[in-house]
Amino acid sequence: MSMETKHSAHLEEAAAVIPSSRRFWRHARVPHNLGSCETPSASAIGVGSCGDKIQVELHIAGDILKEVKCAPQGCVYTQACASAMSVLATNCTIEQALKIRPEDVANELEGLPEDHMHCARLAINTLGNAIAEYYRVHFAADRSKYSSPSEAGGKV
Repeated sequence: MSMETKHSAHLEEAAAVIPSSRRFWRHARVPHNLGSCETPSASAIGVGSCGDKIQVELHIAGDILKEVKCAPQGCVYTQACASAMSVLATNCTIEQALKIRPEDVANELEGLPEDHMHCARLAINTLGNAIAEYYRVHFAADRSKYSSPSEAGGKV
């Protein structure tokens, strides 16, 4: 088999596996919301079973996710899923963001092969972990305002 024939066969195989939707390629080629928040409220790093990584940073004002920034490291599917998740979650309430599912990420991409749904789960789980971190930090700060139960309105 010639080198050209091998290359053509590889391209045909890749084209059959990689989604052809415009949205997928828009997220893959020019990912949205890459980088870091200037003043992050919380962050999390998720590592998938495949070894891919996504860092998510949130800037939350009130209960609105004003900024959702991501730094994916991995395959094109992980990059596209991180981008799609950030678009779906930006300007949502915390409650709305927690309801985003991996299937919503796949829908935003106009399809995702079943064997790469773990990339969408990685993006959503990392978002959820960043929100959990926000609650840990936010509520720990509220509790630390009180030095004793009596100051917090409790009985001694």
